[in-house]
Amino acid sequence: MKAEDWKRAYADLIQRLPRYVRDGRVTICGLSTFVDGYVRLHEAEPLLKAREGTPPAMLAEELLRRALAGIGGEFYMDWPEGGKWVERNLVITRWGVGGTGAQAAQTLAMLGAPALMNLEDRSRRQLSVLHPDILVAFQGGVVKCGQLAIGEGEKPAHYIFEFTAGTKVQSCVLKRSSRTIVRFSEERLDHDPDFARESVTASAEAGAGILSGFNEMENHVLDESLKETLLLAEAWKKRGLETIHLELGDFGMVAARNKVMNLLGGVITSLGMSYSELCGFSDGSKQTIEQACELAETLNLARLCVHFDTWALSITRGDPDRELEALLCGCLLASARAEKGFPCSPVELPADANLHALGWEKMRKSGERSIVSCAAPHLDRPAGTVGLGDTFLAGTLLVLGGAERPRANA
Repeated sequence: MKAEDWKRAYADLIQRLPRYVRDGRVTICGLSTFVDGYVRLHEAEPLLKAREGTPPAMLAEELLRRALAGIGGEFYMDWPEGGKWVERNLVITRWGVGGTGAQAAQTLAMLGAPALMNLEDRSRRQLSVLHPDILVAFQGGVVKCGQLAIGEGEKPAHYIFEFTAGTKVQSCVLKRSSRTIVRFSEERLDHDPDFARESVTASAEAGAGILSGFNEMENHVLDESLKETLLLAEAWKKRGLETIHLELGDFGMVAARNKVMNLLGGVITSLGMSYSELCGFSDGSKQTIEQACELAETLNLARLCVHFDTWALSITRGDPDRELEALLCGCLLASARAEKGFPCSPVELPADANLHALGWEKMRKSGERSIVSCAAPHLDRPAGTVGLGDTFLAGTLLVLGGAERPRANA
């Protein structure tokens, strides 16, 4: 397909999007929510000029390595005072919500679609960055975030160091826009027993459930978190929830990633990841589609989805036309966020978006599964890159978990 054909497909979808929102079933969004502080890497002079051998200099070295390689991801730095140092010495351009499930919930609520989210931290700072229409649980049932009373205590923030193509960091001009998420404290899943109860109740009618956050955990808390998650997901499944999606995330250790896959592989039906995360399963000898198909087969998944700057791909046992619609919706919402820097309802494709030809067929069969892909609108210099994959996820599940709707003409 040519770029003009993809543009027409996206323009047609924009007209259908309100119907998906109107008929959308609740999406259960878990399992970790927190606050992100945003920093522009090229403006972080106190960090970039830190004295050699100090913690700030070590952080700068890792951030520069990633920026120069054009990769983002996230990592943990054992520096307990790191958060205080960042907030005292660097400019936090804004605060936002963090966590894959929370980012997806934020996008869905912005559109007007229902989303039920876990939420342990109910401090002023956390509530200030959440959409007021996101559903959360409490002892008496379910309420909107905007109706919650402010609670005590707050979880440590994460810090998002953004870098943009064309900007100069020290003596180098960066070639790719991305971001690196830095955390200075050990993570765990939200402790929210009310969410566990209400999500099981909701799962009987929900469109999809999201599991995420395991890539941020240290080994000594990962095992117990996985056991709790497995019980919760099995309860969702028993109540009839068909789509249980695991968003993989950027793991620092292959062993931890494999542990998550092994323990949750029997309960999830859908798996999502970035292209770089897919590459982590291969020694480089396999092509993209070959690697994705092999992974879907090994894990016996109903669906495996991969997103990249210029394309999105799914290996599915489901309706390929519906899957194409889901991919288009995810890419559309992600491109709108890339243009504005925050989740927003698209009215047209971003004017500066590029649509590149696919390196393979749009749709074909592979045994009992279909391989479905689309060109993604790509901005060379987005206003922000944080949450694009999570926004993409929200769009795909809005379509896959909702009522049947007309397909794209692509």
